[in-house]
Amino acid sequence: MLQNLVSFGPYGQWVASIMAATCSLISGQLFSWPSAALPKIYSHSAGFDLSESEAAWMITITFAGNIVSSLPSGLLMDKIGRRNTLILSLLVAMVAWLMLAFIPDVTALMIARFLCGIFGGVVYTVVPAFIGEIVDPKIRGSIVALFGAMMYLGALFESIASYSSYQGVCLISLIPCVVLFFGFLFLPESPYYYLKKSRREDAKKSIIWLKGVCNESDLDQVQAKVEEQLQMKSRFSDLVREKGARRAFIIVEVLQASQRLSGVTFLFAYTTVVVPDSSWVSAQNSFLVLAIVWFVSSMASSSIMDRFNRRTLMAWSCLGSGLAMCAVSVWYYLRDLSTVDTTTTTWFPLFCLIISGVFYSMGIVSIPTLVQGELFAVNVKSKGSAIACITANIFSAIGTRFFYDINNNIGVYFNFTVMGVVPLLDIIFIYLYMIETKGKSLETIQDELHGKNTVEPAYKRSIPNLAGGSPEKSVTHP
Repeated sequence: MLQNLVSFGPYGQWVASIMAATCSLISGQLFSWPSAALPKIYSHSAGFDLSESEAAWMITITFAGNIVSSLPSGLLMDKIGRRNTLILSLLVAMVAWLMLAFIPDVTALMIARFLCGIFGGVVYTVVPAFIGEIVDPKIRGSIVALFGAMMYLGALFESIASYSSYQGVCLISLIPCVVLFFGFLFLPESPYYYLKKSRREDAKKSIIWLKGVCNESDLDQVQAKVEEQLQMKSRFSDLVREKGARRAFIIVEVLQASQRLSGVTFLFAYTTVVVPDSSWVSAQNSFLVLAIVWFVSSMASSSIMDRFNRRTLMAWSCLGSGLAMCAVSVWYYLRDLSTVDTTTTTWFPLFCLIISGVFYSMGIVSIPTLVQGELFAVNVKSKGSAIACITANIFSAIGTRFFYDINNNIGVYFNFTVMGVVPLLDIIFIYLYMIETKGKSLETIQDELHGKNTVEPAYKRSIPNLAGGSPEKSVTHP
């Protein structure tokens, strides 16, 4: 195994989790590629043409691929492992980029975008579970916030690549896939996966790679907890039948739906189409501006993610983003459906989208993914993660597919009304139903979901709960 050739000691969990989070960079590329490609397609420089309807379907079919791949990837990650599933998905993404680059045909475009969606479905099903299982609670929030930042970095990557030719954009976009594919060959599998397969020695080796040391007594504790969870049923119906699983399922579903209806996938696809030219930035450059704001804000949020409660950050994120989107909606309403002259305020939509992006990056972009990896028990994690991914992409598909229909029949303002109202309503749900997970082990979170009032032992304050302890009980690298 290639992971035996390298060692990072106690920093292994950082290396593995950052590489896993980088899968989101590729997803960000795939989601935002239409903003880079559509101007070239509409200017007839891509080698083929698309109607508005075909363009909408080209964007929506990506989310169809997300939906189709979510359940199989959830099953596959339990069958062959989290890491191996991600390696296979990277091969699919490479095929998609090559098709986009070298087959200038509408049918090939649709197939390639569907393959892009398959990759995205795997990433958003597998990566949260993988990260949740390999990093300590004290850094879990920061790493998952980095997962969100990487998505924006992918959007920034595409916005810069958009200054190349159509084929150049596709080939440049292929580079991160190739680099990440070879990098994953050197990563270990999740120790929780090995424990689930009763492969204790492999789990120990994985922990040593990730943290440099493995405490035998703590490994016993986690193994016992995993075996206890595995004795529970593992059917899809158990997500709603059992009290703790049901609460986890509802929290994750609501947060994922509200995340996608709050604007990120819509703006990834349509920024260059919907944001007007202004005196200080063109429509194409507005996407670059937003991508920079999204990335910088997400990187900043990763530094505070583990300093504040998840619920508090999520509520403030929803409040700021929702109010800014409502302001954008008012501007478009005044421009299109009133006699108010807005020609001197064409800068206003982008200004409000920048404000929204700052608040969105504070929590909405990462906390739903973070709690997805934290809340589900081992026995239902793959199923819960798969359904969460399906839910997210159904709402993404709705938001992108009907953009032109809403624009032509109601008005573009209505798209932003939805993106403003949804996060504001989400604040109510956050305070009434969402539980706090900051700094808690996966086992303690399960106890809380089941209504057990437990005091967390010291050994559980470091997850995978397997490093530290007395020297004589620990196994380390030679």
